Amino acid sequence: MSRFGNMALVFSVESYGAEAKRFVRSSGHYLGKEDPGGYFAVCGRVDRPSDLLPDTRVSGAIAAIAVFGRPKARRLPQDGSWIENTRTAILDGPPKGTASELLRRGWAEAAKRGAVKGLAYHARAKHTGCCYRKAGMHKAGTVNPPAHGWSSRKGRTSAEQTGEPKRRWLIDLTKMVEYCPAEHAPRQRKIEGVLI
Repeated sequence: MSRFGNMALVFSVESYGAEAKRFVRSSGHYLGKEDPGGYFAVCGRVDRPSDLLPDTRVSGAIAAIAVFGRPKARRLPQDGSWIENTRTAILDGPPKGTASELLRRGWAEAAKRGAVKGLAYHARAKHTGCCYRKAGMHKAGTVNPPAHGWSSRKGRTSAEQTGEPKRRWLIDLTKMVEYCPAEHAPRQRKIEGVLI
């Protein structure tokens, strides 16, 4: 649970259904639409409403979400062994650490599902990407847009027409320490010299 003023968020792994898609669509995400093919989502739901954030006056309402699905790059494995964080959307004024908490829980779930690599991209003009580093990811270079921009195919429109390179982030999910939320004592088990 994370706290902001008198508001608290409860995090949970959920199916990427209609409610989650509506939240992404209405959140003002710079890509302008929900991701159609997410495997699952990690949601931060309002536990205690806050007068500080007008959009979060209802207990149980989604205030933050990270969506995880197959990689968008068609040359990467599409069999579930690699999972991409395809969208992260958070209302203004979240509890500190919300983005990295969403990602950490998402990578833990991806590892449970058998994925070996986690992948994310960020537009450097939008934010610094520190949430990826705090979630245990490392920088893996930049990716330049194709000649037709970041839309998926020639002739398609994309909400992001800037053509700026994006930073790529990776995490090796086979080496993940068993994730334990911050409100509990860390749980680590060592088997054959490797923390699991």
